[in-house]
Amino acid sequence: MRWVFYALLIVNVAFFSWQQFVDRDGLINEGGAIAYSEGVRSIRLLSEMGEIELEQRSDADKCDVYGPFFSSVESKTFLRSVKKAGIKGYQQEELVQLKPYFNLYVEPLASVKMAQALVNRLRGYQLDAELIAEGRLRKGVSLGDFESMDDISRLQKKLSANKITVKAVEKSRNYRRFWVYLSPGSELRLVGRLQDNLIARFPDIFHQQKNCKPVASDE
Repeated sequence: MRWVFYALLIVNVAFFSWQQFVDRDGLINEGGAIAYSEGVRSIRLLSEMGEIELEQRSDADKCDVYGPFFSSVESKTFLRSVKKAGIKGYQQEELVQLKPYFNLYVEPLASVKMAQALVNRLRGYQLDAELIAEGRLRKGVSLGDFESMDDISRLQKKLSANKITVKAVEKSRNYRRFWVYLSPGSELRLVGRLQDNLIARFPDIFHQQKNCKPVASDE
């Protein structure tokens, strides 16, 4: 029975060696590189794909932006000029919000003479008082503009002790400005006579690039 055991052992070793050779041959080609089945796409690192996508988007999505314009009429005039060259774009409005200030005044008095007398009196207190000559507050007195409510409260308290009532009205410094967004790559088309005309008509605006959505004409 011993020869049967040795025969089976030899057969098993031979089969195992053959199986290993077949598996390796199926996985490795003649050049030693890993072989891929037909139709299977090669693997690309996510970081590599991200870099390629970002590079493409950075070139394609940057609009040319011109401004600021301080009236809608100006920005629309600029836009009409570039559209004649076949460049698409649109106008965007921006609200600039600033800290408000306060105007102080005394309500109109019975006569101009009385108002002028109060002006002289307030100037004696080292205040910048002026007679209001027209409008709803005509024959009133203006004390100018103030930034701080604390300063206003102190002044109102001081003048109230002298029988002078001072009122404050809040004034806004907010304003609107306008930007013109042109399609990516448009800067290369603003050349020659068109560029010269735009510089002459709008000398104070500047150019920058910003990432933006695809530009479509607003007309």
